[in-house]
Amino acid sequence: MARYIREIRVKDLYLYFLLPLLILLLLGAALTLAIIFAEGILKYVFIAAIAVALYFDLKYLLIGSVLMYKAFAPMEVRDRCRFEPSCSTYMIMAVRKYGLFRGLFKGIRRITRCREPNGGIDLP
Repeated sequence: MARYIREIRVKDLYLYFLLPLLILLLLGAALTLAIIFAEGILKYVFIAAIAVALYFDLKYLLIGSVLMYKAFAPMEVRDRCRFEPSCSTYMIMAVRKYGLFRGLFKGIRRITRCREPNGGIDLP
């Protein structure tokens, strides 16, 4: 199990949580300005570009949320995981490998399997 555990650094929390929040606010402002001031096809080009940026921003925000959980959740909660790697590490690996929606689905499905007969090594 030790080979999957990586120490959580403050730099990772900034990169994956605080920076995406700032970008999300800026994207919201840009979307508002595009809807108000852009006209014709340019409006839809702006909205499509902002939607693509929002997808990647939400991916980093999800990873940052899991890192925040790993940094601040009590050890007695995090040590009860039956799988290797832990469910939070699995969620991060799945989101990085499969993308936002499919990785989130796989991570939630893994958490629902964390019951008595299940356990062992399970990689995304």
